[in-house]
Amino acid sequence: MVDGEKKKERRRHWPALLVRLPRLFWHPPEDEPWDDDWPVVRPEWLNQYQLLAQDLTVWCEQLEPRFRRLDHQAQLLQNQFWLQRVTLIAGGLVATALATVQAAVGGGIIFLAVAQAVLTGLLAGLTVLIRSRRAQHGYLSARLKAERIKSEFYLFLSRAARYADGDPVTRLLQEVDDIETAEGIS
Repeated sequence: MVDGEKKKERRRHWPALLVRLPRLFWHPPEDEPWDDDWPVVRPEWLNQYQLLAQDLTVWCEQLEPRFRRLDHQAQLLQNQFWLQRVTLIAGGLVATALATVQAAVGGGIIFLAVAQAVLTGLLAGLTVLIRSRRAQHGYLSARLKAERIKSEFYLFLSRAARYADGDPVTRLLQEVDDIETAEGIS
């Protein structure tokens, strides 16, 4: 292994706390593939599992884009929720630090008091705004819908329950339509 490759490999391992931090300006398109997408059905499985190839094709051609849109939407809303929370925590930390400095010097520093008052007022307004946007509800709803689509596909593959008779593909597509139009984010 070359020294440059070792350095590159070392840089990829960030502490868990930093990996979980939200990304500030992250707005990838929902309908396009992302680098970190995990495949539900790998393309080579179509050749590897001949008996299931027709059913696996249903996922690849009809369900994958619908699942990915909801999956990506959930990730974007989750990042937005985390960013909102980190902003509130950081703002609270700065307001507390300003109050600590004011108390340590015995008070009377007008610009610190004004800065703290303005910051806490902004944080209060931001809190109201964040609650009204309901990002957590949105990402949980989108995640639930994406996972339900995947679960329905597994039931379809096993021909369990409602997929045991009739036209299972039509039934699956109807179930996915119902999942997508359920209350919450569509």
